[in-house]
Amino acid sequence: MKKLKNSTIFILLILGYLPVLAAEGGYNGVFLKVPVDARATGMGGAHIAVSNDGYSQLHNPAGLQTITANNFASSYRAMKLGRKLGYLSIGFPTRLESALAFSWLYTGYGEVERRDNSGFLTGSTISSEEHVFGLTFAKRFIPWLGLGTKLSYLHKSIGDIKANSVGFNLGAILYVDSLSGYEAGYTKYLSDLTLGLVISNLAGRYKWDSNTEGLGATKTDDFPIDIGLGLAGRILQGKLLLAADMDILLKRMDYPVDDGETQTTDRETVSEAVFQFGGEYELNDKLTLRTGLDDGTFTAGAGFNFAFEKTFLSINYAFSNDRVGEGDDHIFSFGLIF
Repeated sequence: MKKLKNSTIFILLILGYLPVLAAEGGYNGVFLKVPVDARATGMGGAHIAVSNDGYSQLHNPAGLQTITANNFASSYRAMKLGRKLGYLSIGFPTRLESALAFSWLYTGYGEVERRDNSGFLTGSTISSEEHVFGLTFAKRFIPWLGLGTKLSYLHKSIGDIKANSVGFNLGAILYVDSLSGYEAGYTKYLSDLTLGLVISNLAGRYKWDSNTEGLGATKTDDFPIDIGLGLAGRILQGKLLLAADMDILLKRMDYPVDDGETQTTDRETVSEAVFQFGGEYELNDKLTLRTGLDDGTFTAGAGFNFAFEKTFLSINYAFSNDRVGEGDDHIFSFGLIF
């Protein structure tokens, strides 16, 4: 690595490039689009209309209202290049087909050596990490419609520079079978048909203040608004679950404008669409197989279920193929219903 003239420049470089290492793009909060739930990852990330467990807070908060018992969920995504991604949540059913849950999503980008103004090593390191603490509430207001919202507190640190934000996610799931008056069952060719909608990252933004590093500058990074649409349904007498998602990211980009006398900044909103497809086949009540495509990246996984007298345990694994040379990822999830 070339010597850097001062640690401030080094920190700013990390700020610009580490999100790219974390996932598929270089925008603020990109790690929020990296699946950390092994079930969803195995299905290519297509889970907006599927959400029905403790991981609903990651995909569509409206799905949380389906839980009928206390629910603990945890997951870890093993990645190369010093990256970390983990998740914990605890959820509780409340009155009248509603539920409340708390969650913690964590990501870290490893450590790099810190240098002084002359480019010499100081013997210390600079690291970057990000935390999202969530509070989710969801309710089935009518038989065919579930609604949910998630309030998030976000914190990010890069070396000595820190930023905080508050964001909102809104979600809805339409249960088509209930809307048509069809009772749940698997006598139809197609059953459990659901439509999902989620709007994420509302009001999310990081405001950076580099005065602590002697630069004397501030910068505001907005989170892109994420609009997700999902469709899911079961065939083969309910054994095979198929799902498809479309995510539309609305990014606010700043461009320098120079009219020859003064230099200003212009802002433009650009859109990016991501498609995800997946399936889940139940071999029996203990083993489930999954596969999918996450924006063209192959994924696969399996789930193992164990039922006890008053407890239900699920262990899930998923594999995500190499995207751009950063290596394959392995995802492990552990869930407990009690």
